[in-house]
Amino acid sequence: MVTDPERSDSEPHDGEPDDGGPHDGEPDDGGPHDSGPGGGAVWRFHQSTLLGDRPADPERLVSFRRLDPSNEPAAFKRYRDARTTPLPRTLRASSLPATEVLSGGRANHEPGALDDELLGTLLFLAGGVTRAVRLRDGKPVFFRSAMSAGNLHPIEIYVVRDDVEQYDPLAHALVTVRERTGPPPAAGHPGAATVILTGIAFRTCWKYGERGWRHVFWDAGTILANLLGAADAHGVRTAVRVGFDDVEVAALLGLERAEEQAVVLVELGGPAVLPVLTGPSATARPIAPRVLRFPLVEDAEAESMLETRGVAAWREQARSGAREVPAVVDPPAGAVAERIEDVILRRGSTRRFVESVAPNALLEWALPAASRPVGFEVAPGGSFLEHLVGVHGVDEVESGGYRYHGADGFEGRVRASDMRAASRRLCIDQPLGGDAAFTVFHSFDLAGLERFGPRTYRVAQLEAGVVAGRLSLCAAALGCGATGLTFFDRAVSEFYRSASSPMLATAVGLPANPPLRSGTPGEPAWIRVRGLPD
Repeated sequence: MVTDPERSDSEPHDGEPDDGGPHDGEPDDGGPHDSGPGGGAVWRFHQSTLLGDRPADPERLVSFRRLDPSNEPAAFKRYRDARTTPLPRTLRASSLPATEVLSGGRANHEPGALDDELLGTLLFLAGGVTRAVRLRDGKPVFFRSAMSAGNLHPIEIYVVRDDVEQYDPLAHALVTVRERTGPPPAAGHPGAATVILTGIAFRTCWKYGERGWRHVFWDAGTILANLLGAADAHGVRTAVRVGFDDVEVAALLGLERAEEQAVVLVELGGPAVLPVLTGPSATARPIAPRVLRFPLVEDAEAESMLETRGVAAWREQARSGAREVPAVVDPPAGAVAERIEDVILRRGSTRRFVESVAPNALLEWALPAASRPVGFEVAPGGSFLEHLVGVHGVDEVESGGYRYHGADGFEGRVRASDMRAASRRLCIDQPLGGDAAFTVFHSFDLAGLERFGPRTYRVAQLEAGVVAGRLSLCAAALGCGATGLTFFDRAVSEFYRSASSPMLATAVGLPANPPLRSGTPGEPAWIRVRGLPD
């Protein structure tokens, strides 16, 4: 239950710090934070990609033409002369209500071997193409089952079984990247597979510059939220690994490490052992005419990489940074008993909210459900985040700012004379930030970079994406909507008087328009947009 704000004064205020600093989300015209956790590459990257502050390393930011149409990255990664195997286009139905799955439930039956129909179902629900629209110039734009910043989709999905295959989300097919030439691994479950999510940073940096590297992990998180939810609904066991040898995994997938990096590994159906493949990998086509290099991103990537001998030490180091949170919450009463696949396919990023009072469950069930443990091997029952919540219109909850981090529930933080206006300002004056019933800033204490290692930054960004993805599914399950937003970084921390820094923001509320229809695997629904041809 949300408590009253912890304020002794009787007059509401706008969250201004006691030292008279900036308030209500106004950007500061002062310099960046000049000291930080070790001053390493990841910390300097973060401090150079804050909105509303001067960057820590302005001379290292790349000046280029953003959204250059002559250098637009390809929406899909393609290979030359690679074998393509279509997946079954049947979407296998689950049986557990979506709200139970999203609350931490799992089907109690084992599906047996992970056959191609079930694998295809999980991949489509994780990141398949569901909708499409054709622009005036005839160019098609595709939308997928998971949220993506700017609809740029920097994430690629690979499946490792005997061979290494890439998931083609448009054709709903597997593309053989590398074939096994020797005997299969002796260990591992025979029906298991490893799904590896990788990020092509330039796809999103093309629009957002260096800050786009953050979006790689956000987008991987929303895909991971869908994948884990669908797997739980079908009783498929999962294990999520964020600590691994980056060079080894890149070599297995045949990645050009300067352009694409592995983000997270997910074992499906039981323990899986990555094969050792020595044969050549298929040749990928260029992702763009000129893939730009971003020194701050490359330095942050290099500092946060792991090699085999360092994985165990980092895992042990990072485990102490996770705070225990409830693994299961009570499902909301009276919710429609839909299946998770129906919720995933109905979900879409809300572009306009109705300023109205939302049902209590949208906050007091959805946020605890969304922030359950992801299951990272470094935090199997915990979380690296706290959530700063601006409540604008939720039944039985007083408007104001709160902090939520699991076991302690909601704690009052600040009141505001106009909380909607305050949240809009924090979200760079985007109306969605204040029109929503509430807006959440998923936040991480950067002091953890020194204590728990720079790799933890990637995990925190990834977890923020998972929570945002789950929150959008929880909202859809209640007939509501959600969208991701950007924000003035430091102003958020100062408004909430928090030592944590926002990783990602999610606005949740009552959508002004009904959701668009979705297609089926390999057959996206073509959507008609007013003013554009069919």
